[in-house]
Amino acid sequence: MWCIREAKDRFLDHCRVGRSLSANTLKAYAADFADFATFVGGEEAVGGVGRDRLRDYARWLMDTRGLKEASVKRRMAALKVFFRWLEREEALEITPFHRLDLVVRLPRRLPRGVSAEELKRLLEAIGGEKDSFEALLLRLTVLLLFTTGLRIGELTAVRMIDLDQVEGVIQVRGKGNRERRVYLVGKELKRLLDRFIVLRRRLSSEAEELLLTSTGQPATPQYLRRRLLRAGKAAGLLRRITPHMLRHAAATHLVEAGVDIRFVQKLLGHASIATTQIYTQVSDNSLKEALIKADTLGRLAGRRGR
Repeated sequence: MWCIREAKDRFLDHCRVGRSLSANTLKAYAADFADFATFVGGEEAVGGVGRDRLRDYARWLMDTRGLKEASVKRRMAALKVFFRWLEREEALEITPFHRLDLVVRLPRRLPRGVSAEELKRLLEAIGGEKDSFEALLLRLTVLLLFTTGLRIGELTAVRMIDLDQVEGVIQVRGKGNRERRVYLVGKELKRLLDRFIVLRRRLSSEAEELLLTSTGQPATPQYLRRRLLRAGKAAGLLRRITPHMLRHAAATHLVEAGVDIRFVQKLLGHASIATTQIYTQVSDNSLKEALIKADTLGRLAGRRGR
């Protein structure tokens, strides 16, 4: 019987070769299983893990590791896939998740987006296409995230062969290895992209990735997050601006503009419409705030009193 350490190595190899999962997903799985191996011990036999051990692990993640509910839920979901694979490989007779009553409830939080005013100030702080190559890279990144709703990992994984400049389309491979197409709209975005590609080709004719830094190296999610954070501070924004906030802003602004929720779901790459529907609640909250601010009845009463 395999031990936890050997089983996780075999599973990660299966995910890489057999399922062709992205580097980001593999990295997340590796981190999740490292936590599990720390808790149970890497030499523990996979058959020695039962339901009580899984409950204890979830409690350890929350109480000792201090992880948020979403992180705990993700780690438990990764383990569930892992043990299901062990069962299929006949390394286990039955997964310990079978009939396990363990629910990690997530607090209902509305996604944090970027307002139109914040986006305007951010772009002003970054600069335009006539500024440095790094400024052009960051401005293009912000506009792509805001107009396409891509995840930052999906954007940095885009290769030149995934881009159709003529049609204005990018072929994206997202979560669960699902493929979708996103569309490049707006004259400024297309002009910026054309300008960026001209300069990019001078830096490197061999790199496959679309987004490169001024040194000709592929732009990583971490690199772009740091640049965006500095740009937000330079813009005088009080909140810490992240790439995922731009993705949320893309969805929120589309819903508020009246775009069908099913189209937004397809653009974002959500497997379930239920995930996308939270943006309708954001839109409803915006409507409520606007109505309170308008205070039409109060204005009417004010006019009557004159």
